[in-house]
Amino acid sequence: MTPPAARRGAVGLLLLAAACGGGAPPAVQPTPLRIDNVSPTVLAIEAAVVAQVRSVVGRPYRLGGRDSTGFDCSGLIQSAYAAHGYALPRISRDQARAGRSVPLDLKALRPGDILAFAGSGTVVSHVGLYVGKGRFIHSASRGVRESRLDAADPDGRWYVQRWVGARRILPSWPSAPADSTD
Repeated sequence: MTPPAARRGAVGLLLLAAACGGGAPPAVQPTPLRIDNVSPTVLAIEAAVVAQVRSVVGRPYRLGGRDSTGFDCSGLIQSAYAAHGYALPRISRDQARAGRSVPLDLKALRPGDILAFAGSGTVVSHVGLYVGKGRFIHSASRGVRESRLDAADPDGRWYVQRWVGARRILPSWPSAPADSTD
């Protein structure tokens, strides 16, 4: 799926070519849109994973659940990524070690990051999916719902106090190959 901004860029090249005397567009290809060093493909997958969890908000909590009849926290995360071809571990503490670590800072998070919470100590017992703007979707005793990571919010305070990890499953923009002309 081509992001709208990339399509606009391609249309702009065609319009520029037409304005400069018609013919084929220039041979130089536009650079794909990059946001915070993230490829358009990764942004599209992140959006799809977030849309997947948003589509099941309101479903009941079900221990061991990972389908539309009900979800537990790790089943929700596993199924959202599996729907887009990514295999994750089944248990929350294992999901809290998947991918790569992200700093515990809202500014460092991207939609699709897994948030890990520990009920007591540092043993992960709950996970949720960050969806942006300080919010995450998770499945707890009241079912699949959206919560805020906000110490001023009565519900969010519990999660802020127990937030122990964040993991990124999808890669950032691939780095350029090393120069081998030494």
